[in-house]
Amino acid sequence: MTQETLLMIGMTVMGVYSVAWSRRLAPGWSELPLKTTLATVAAGALVFLDLSGATPGGRTSPLALVLIPLYVLAPLAVTALARARAYGAADALTSVLYWTSAGRDAVRRLTVQVALQRGDADAALGRLPEREGEVMRAQALATRGAWHEVLEVPLPEEGDGAFLGSLARVEALVALDRLREADVEARDMRERWERETKGPIGYRSVTLAEARLDAERGNLRRVRDTLSDPLPGVAPDVLYAIVARAADVAGELDTAARLYAEAYRHAPEGRRGPLERELRRLDEPLPAPIRRGLGGKATIGLAATLAALFAAQWALDAAFGPYLAGGFAVSASNVASAFVLNLPIPDGDAWWRFLSYAFVHAGVIHVGFNLWVLVDIGRLYEGRRGAGNLLGAFTLGTAMGGYLTSVAQANETVVLVGASGGVLGVAGALLADVVRSRASGDRALLRGLLQWMVLIALLSVAIPNVSLWGHAGGVVGGLLWGFARQGLPAGGRIDAVAGGLAVVALALAFSYVVRVALALP
Repeated sequence: MTQETLLMIGMTVMGVYSVAWSRRLAPGWSELPLKTTLATVAAGALVFLDLSGATPGGRTSPLALVLIPLYVLAPLAVTALARARAYGAADALTSVLYWTSAGRDAVRRLTVQVALQRGDADAALGRLPEREGEVMRAQALATRGAWHEVLEVPLPEEGDGAFLGSLARVEALVALDRLREADVEARDMRERWERETKGPIGYRSVTLAEARLDAERGNLRRVRDTLSDPLPGVAPDVLYAIVARAADVAGELDTAARLYAEAYRHAPEGRRGPLERELRRLDEPLPAPIRRGLGGKATIGLAATLAALFAAQWALDAAFGPYLAGGFAVSASNVASAFVLNLPIPDGDAWWRFLSYAFVHAGVIHVGFNLWVLVDIGRLYEGRRGAGNLLGAFTLGTAMGGYLTSVAQANETVVLVGASGGVLGVAGALLADVVRSRASGDRALLRGLLQWMVLIALLSVAIPNVSLWGHAGGVVGGLLWGFARQGLPAGGRIDAVAGGLAVVALALAFSYVVRVALALP
């Protein structure tokens, strides 16, 4: 299988999710879902042609290698740019890839949604879609605190998303001390929600509207009861601020100050202004905001190390030709680092190869996918359990990937490469973490992890030269690590020791790789 085919497999899988996402953003077969669907179908067709041996000319067109990922990943890329506050770049990408007002409006909704999440009211107002942007306009004006203008926006009354506009109206009426009107609006929201589809956005909006009204009356107990069940998609600073307001009105000023401080710490920059005013009114110092950014320093460091090792692999293979071992041509980097079975290469059965195979990859696409998943999942796990557990899960997942391969394929000739075992070790540890959690966000994460792991298993069976046992062993190792860590006392010392041992094991394995590489003829 070529690297191009591996890329197209990835684009086919990503495209299925991207098509579903795009159809929620745009109606019918307008430009965004149409282009995403065509790119996904094209990727799947190229995979079929390659695996059936019928690829025209024996290789994939360079134009297809550019256009298919562009249109499959465009919504994700626009979202990433907006989260980095590179709104201009997101706008430029939207204009280049989509040429109709319907297509651009659909993608702009992504940019506006991210801007609203970050509290960037001006960025949201400057990019409202030409059609059906009234709800987003009301949300952006509410973020800005332009309460009278919120009430002037004509809002739709149908659809789950319309409740977001009604919530903005309740916020405006509460801020203007028009509580009776806010009560009427909230009751109308409740009746509409119970009468219509009972969608999740409507439920969330109705709950927040009722909690805001209770907070304005100082009913702290009722607010806490209302917000005790998790509300997926609601930022922590919003919840803290509502409970803080309830405590404030109830006269529990110490509690209010503590909650306002937590809201300030969690709030994005665009939503800190009102919270700062409340803290200053209570003569409280401003706490340090939680730093946002790429995060996951150990994850990023591990990914950067793997990328650097791939560059070193490329240099080694360029300097030395392939070697013949047991009738097989084996690259210099695989001679030095791969996990092998039944191949006569130096130290082929050494213990350190159970770890060192993670240092080399089959190509750019292979390492690219592994780094992508590592950064995505690794930051989640590191944020929950810390750097030491991340490194421990990666190392044990890698070792178990090699071990399970050695058991299942003991009589076969095997060359196992790639950090997939370690990456799936991190995923397995994260799975162990969320499987015992009752939080609604973790329930959704659990479903996503299980679906992804089933997909990986199916691809491992269906695609030649993809290691099922290396992947399965990685998950097993991660689960072992995750459950074992839950059974040990909480504390930074254990995590630090675990991370240190993992680093020592990986570094020692790498030293043996270097020794073998230096001895190559």
